[in-house]
Amino acid sequence: LVNKGPNQMGVSGKFTIANLPKFDILPDLIDYCRPIFPPISNIGVTTTNGDIAIHSDFVRNGYNVSGQGVKVGVISDSYNTIPGDPANTDVVNGDLPGVGNPYANTTPVEVLQDYPFGRRTDEGRAMLQLVHDSAPKAQLVFRPGFISAGDFAQGIRQCQQNNYNLIVDDVQ
Repeated sequence: LVNKGPNQMGVSGKFTIANLPKFDILPDLIDYCRPIFPPISNIGVTTTNGDIAIHSDFVRNGYNVSGQGVKVGVISDSYNTIPGDPANTDVVNGDLPGVGNPYANTTPVEVLQDYPFGRRTDEGRAMLQLVHDSAPKAQLVFRPGFISAGDFAQGIRQCQQNNYNLIVDDVQ
């Protein structure tokens, strides 16, 4: 309980959205409910606005979901072609799942293939960071889509054959 000021009839607390119907059994005691707006934080060192922009933080916290059991495939330019193994740094910082992730998702990103022709921007890894912020327990996969149109189609087929629930890309 917190100090409610002059209205001493109020009670504050946390209650998940999924459990709100339980209040219906107390119509003589509960007149109405309203939300509280707790501070928002993302997983890892990198702060993105993707989680907030699509309100996945609201859904994740309100319905107690985390992406557990969901498989997400990302098709983009590259995953880890920049020298110095920045993908491993992202795992250690909690920005990507994998062994060494401090926030408990130790299932690494499945890299079906990385861009084979040298250095790219690793935009695919950035997309995976956004997905990880929104669904921190989801299983993630990467596949390049910038090799050829036929290879892009093959990447979609691979994700589909591996039963990925969602496939996203930034290929135009």
